[in-house]
Amino acid sequence: MLYQVSTVDSGAPTDLAQLPTVLKQPCCSVMASGQFVNKLQEEVICPICLDILQKPVTIDCGHNFCLKCITQIGETSCGFFKCPLCKTSVRKNAIRFNSLLRNLVEKIQALQASEVQSKRKEATCPRHQEMFHYFCEDDGKFLCFVCRESKDHKSHNVSLIEEAAQNYQGQIQEQIQVLQQKEKETVQVKAQGVHGVDVFTDQVEHEKQRILTEFELLHQVLEEEKNFLLSRIYWLGHEGTEAGKHYVASTEPQLNDLKKLIDSLKTKQNMPPRQLLEVTQPHLPRSEEFQFLNPTPVPLELEKKLSEAKSRHDSITGSLKKFKDQLQADRKKDENRFFKSMNKNDMKSCK
Repeated sequence: MLYQVSTVDSGAPTDLAQLPTVLKQPCCSVMASGQFVNKLQEEVICPICLDILQKPVTIDCGHNFCLKCITQIGETSCGFFKCPLCKTSVRKNAIRFNSLLRNLVEKIQALQASEVQSKRKEATCPRHQEMFHYFCEDDGKFLCFVCRESKDHKSHNVSLIEEAAQNYQGQIQEQIQVLQQKEKETVQVKAQGVHGVDVFTDQVEHEKQRILTEFELLHQVLEEEKNFLLSRIYWLGHEGTEAGKHYVASTEPQLNDLKKLIDSLKTKQNMPPRQLLEVTQPHLPRSEEFQFLNPTPVPLELEKKLSEAKSRHDSITGSLKKFKDQLQADRKKDENRFFKSMNKNDMKSCK
């Protein structure tokens, strides 16, 4: 034998002094509650075989099993095995018989037997005190032998209870087959529906990615156009600054010369008459002799390039404004159609 089963109880009393009071009452006083018996039976079910405990034993972790069931669990292990319920490692040689559980099982089985016997005693004809042996298909009632021969049921479709049950079992089997076929068809329909949901979800995800990609591309094109316009304007600004520097550099010497000429004349103007005539008379400078050479402040090429940049910007702005106006109008119409087709709960989840 693989296990050494101790005869020492699992710490619980071996007598029935601590059993529920209801178990110490006569069986007939407990039979009124079949549900109570069923509840008690659930407490003495083996977790392995799911039947009432046979030779109940307790292991180290405190769980209870049939001796045969728990023995089979650890046949391949050496020394220790894991509890099927809590997975605690327990010793194979520490299995203990549980006499309290054994007595409890016996009491519950006695209650069940008494309940079955009570039901059998009640299953008699209330009019003739005879056992029911027949079933009337017309009235849907159980009949005893006397009822069967009475005028109330003489002409009715009456058969033995077992035969009637077999007939209904056949009908039940037919219904089961029909329902199983419907189940099969329902499973197929469900699978198709699930597939349809998956396809729809994939389409939604695809459309989401398409929207993100296309708007990202549009944003990229606009960003590139903006960068080009700005870079052109920055270049034109730089070239305009350089042209301004060149213009200043070209005009400043002429202004200096003009200023020197004016200062020279003012100086001569303040000389004594004799000296003034001696210095000025032979070669009096005339104002017409000075010609201001005015260079072009901004080259025509730069003016042309600025005009082209402004024209390009105006064209893009106009196109974008038309696109924006049309897009906003279409979006409002689409939003109205979309929200009108939704109920209040859908609108809450959408916002």
